[in-house]
Amino acid sequence: MLLTMTPAWSLELDAILEKAAVTPPSRVGFREVRHNPMLKEPLVLTGHLEYLSDGVLRKTIATPFEESFLIESDRIVIERAGDVRTLPLKKSRSLRTILGTIEAILSGQTDKIESEFTHQIGGTPRAWSVMLAPVSRSMRRQLVSLQVTGDDRSVTSIRIDLKGGEWHVMEVFHDDIEQ
Repeated sequence: MLLTMTPAWSLELDAILEKAAVTPPSRVGFREVRHNPMLKEPLVLTGHLEYLSDGVLRKTIATPFEESFLIESDRIVIERAGDVRTLPLKKSRSLRTILGTIEAILSGQTDKIESEFTHQIGGTPRAWSVMLAPVSRSMRRQLVSLQVTGDDRSVTSIRIDLKGGEWHVMEVFHDDIEQ
């Protein structure tokens, strides 16, 4: 006799994203570790993330240097040491897709994620993980995967794995949530 066991819970991407969705404007603290094979030590950044409105995100780095990135429309505005640069996103499909996916996670847009990535879900409703792998061949040349983890309240971390052994892990701090 073959016995099969099914979990007492099942997780669906839309249910996870609905639970983790954030209503703008909101702000959370973060700690990010960036690993690049060309650096001796990983770079550790702290600061806060803001979801200002639909399509508008801001990342402000407080340590080890001050810098901010405002993502709106099809551009990124970078401010560092009083200098402001504006870069168009249309030239980098990979960056546009990653940023669009992060916003889709924040806003609970399952269809946007499923159009760009395959996904695998694991864990429990209180400690879940979604592994996203890019569908397009051109994206796979730069991006290996995105892994989003969360709890029963929200997203707790985002890991971005890039080609060549580079990766970034951003932990999000619930205690800093302002809505």
